[in-house]
Amino acid sequence: MMHILVERMDKMSVCKNLSGCSFVKCCEEYDKANSIQGFINMYCKGSRMNECVRLKLCNAYGKNVVPKNMMPNGYPLPGTSKADWSKEALHKI
Repeated sequence: MMHILVERMDKMSVCKNLSGCSFVKCCEEYDKANSIQGFINMYCKGSRMNECVRLKLCNAYGKNVVPKNMMPNGYPLPGTSKADWSKEALHKI
């Protein structure tokens, strides 16, 4: 019984978009620096999931509006630009 409860809690604490998230896939191309893994743990698997700008944009406008290089906090990945972001992404709900 306890095993089922833990399993349900684990499922609830993981973002529904995690497996198809372009941010996570983009980060897999790199060495997954500790800071990037920290974002994934906080926003994709943790307590800040409801604050994820990527998830909010996806829910409001669809996943095509969410820039690949947007971090969960709404800023571009270091070394990248938001020059190609849509107006919805630039105004981050």
